[in-house]
Formats: sequence, structure tokens, C-alpha cells
Amino acid sequence: MPNHDFIVATQWSGGRDEVGRVTGDVINEEISIPASLGGQGIGTNPDEMLVAAASSCYIISLAAALERARFTSISINQQSIGTASLENGKFKMERITHQPQISVNSTEKAQLEKRLDSLLKIADNNCMISNSIRGNVEIKIEPTVL
Repeated sequence: MPNHDFIVATQWSGGRDEVGRVTGDVINEEISIPASLGGQGIGTNPDEMLVAAASSCYIISLAAALERARFTSISINQQSIGTASLENGKFKMERITHQPQISVNSTEKAQLEKRLDSLLKIADNNCMISNSIRGNVEIKIEPTVL
């Protein structure tokens, strides 16, 4: 498969207490250090974007895995939590936990519960972001079937 480039541009003026901007094909957002870390807290930040990228990639991969497994009436609501730590003066994302709530019709629920572990792994293995951060960031999946 040929390479595919995803291009974003970032702008920043001044020191750490300023606000910048990130733009791409669709994204157009202000960026700053989160208020919880002593920054401006304006717009988004790289940490939130990393968790958002992992979450959106995983939910799309999970929807595709469920579709390929012929689950026809699904709805997924997901919360993802990025847990970061400060060690030796450096921040690092330690873990991203995805908590998908999968709703299916009552006739498919038992079948989904039997196949769920396998489908969750398939989704994780097909997610480009998971594949890119695996080995550096722990990925946990805590599903609920409704």
C-alpha cells in the first residue's frame, strides 16, 4: 500500500503562556497548555488530541469490525481516558483506556457477548493510532454491552 500523508500546520508566537493554532484539512483549532498544567487552557492541547485520535480511531475500527461480523443494529458511545505522568521532569502518556458502550438489538446481544473479546482485539489491531503508540502507551479496553 502506498504511503498516505496527513498534513497539519501549526503556528505559535511567544513563550509557553501563549496560544497557538493547528490547522489541517478539517481541523482549525487554537492550542495551548492545559489550565490544569498551568497554561492558558484555550482551545485544545496535544494531550487531548492524542486521546481524541486514539478514541476516534478505535471507535471507527470497532464499528467496522462489528459490521464485518454482521452485527447490523449497533450504536457505540465511548469515553476514553488518557492517564499521563510526570517522571524525571518529563510528561508521558502512560495509558489510554477506552470504555465503549455498545448497544445492539436484543436478538444480537447474546451472539455479540460470545464474540466480543475477539472483535475488540480485531478493532485494536486495525486501528492505526493503536498500532502507532503500542509499546509506548498501554491501551486498555473496558466494554459494556447494552
